[in-house]
Amino acid sequence: MTPGAWGYLGNDFISGFRRNRSTNQAFALLDGVPDAQFDALSALANLNARRQDQMLRAVIVAYLTVPLSGVAIFAEVAGGSLLTFIREHPEFAIQIAITATAAPLGYFMSHWRSRQIVAVLDLIRIERGQSPYTALELRNE
Repeated sequence: MTPGAWGYLGNDFISGFRRNRSTNQAFALLDGVPDAQFDALSALANLNARRQDQMLRAVIVAYLTVPLSGVAIFAEVAGGSLLTFIREHPEFAIQIAITATAAPLGYFMSHWRSRQIVAVLDLIRIERGQSPYTALELRNE
């Protein structure tokens, strides 16, 4: 586990995050980058995070809500047929379950990472003494 992961224990979530190798690499990479260029990068990372959030919501609806609702309705109407189908085709049922789990999980991990990048940039901004946010970053959708 990374120091940032251990940092989720207790009430200080920042100090462990600051000790992560990837966070330190980002600090080194962005050292000396002009403020305007850093602001543009930060705005781009925030835009990406908002788009990731939109996609995650769409995937949750498409892969989880709609199929699970359909299965629940079908199970209510013809429960015996559904159980018979699952017993007769267990490999197919397992593949569907894995797909319905893996796809949203992959999008969630991508969303998590995009938010992590924004958090690193926020930490760099704070340590650089720059203004906390640009107007573009404050937008919520």
